[in-house]
Amino acid sequence: MTTQHLFYIPTVFLLGFVFGIIFSENKLLKSANNSDGSSRDRRSKNKLLYTFLIFILVFIITHLFEIPWGSKQVSSLLNGQEIFDKKPLFSSDEVYAKIGTFSEEGLKVYQRFTYTVDIVFPVSFFVFLLTFAQFVAYRIKKSKLIYRIIIGFPTLWLITDLLENLIIYIILSNYPTRYDFLGGIIGAVSATKFTLLFCSIIIPLIFWGISKRNTSNIHNN
Repeated sequence: MTTQHLFYIPTVFLLGFVFGIIFSENKLLKSANNSDGSSRDRRSKNKLLYTFLIFILVFIITHLFEIPWGSKQVSSLLNGQEIFDKKPLFSSDEVYAKIGTFSEEGLKVYQRFTYTVDIVFPVSFFVFLLTFAQFVAYRIKKSKLIYRIIIGFPTLWLITDLLENLIIYIILSNYPTRYDFLGGIIGAVSATKFTLLFCSIIIPLIFWGISKRNTSNIHNN
């Protein structure tokens, strides 16, 4: 199991949670007395569903098919080796030793991957995560600080992902010139990225769970 798979596992639970929300709230919407609130809630739910479907479509295209400049094509041209964010390396020597095994074609395709397919997928995922964060924030009605925390993690994750792409592009496009500082931090950037992704999924779920528990306690009392 790669590091990427390890951090994407919570996404599977998130997707099940999202669909649970979408279908379980239908009864609540029908019984709502406030038509404006119900309409707003329905639009929010539809937006979440649409962004989810777009994300899934992009994921299928970019991960399950060997499209030009996609991760499967890159790995194939690298003789089956994993790209850096799937198997992070934490020293410059390891990074450049690995690059030294790349074919010239593989090196060029990997460069293109960093500013094409590896931009499209994170952006589609970010839109979904941000929509989900807003979806939760609207329902828990917490302070502005909590709202900023929930919204902030997906934003930080995307920034870190794009930073990782930039570092990889600089390293690959200038090879065999070495950038030891960038080579030395790329693993840490990848680890930070996956940690922020994990938080982007877990933090909204935690606040959602707390909110649900408090609401349940109020009703029981």
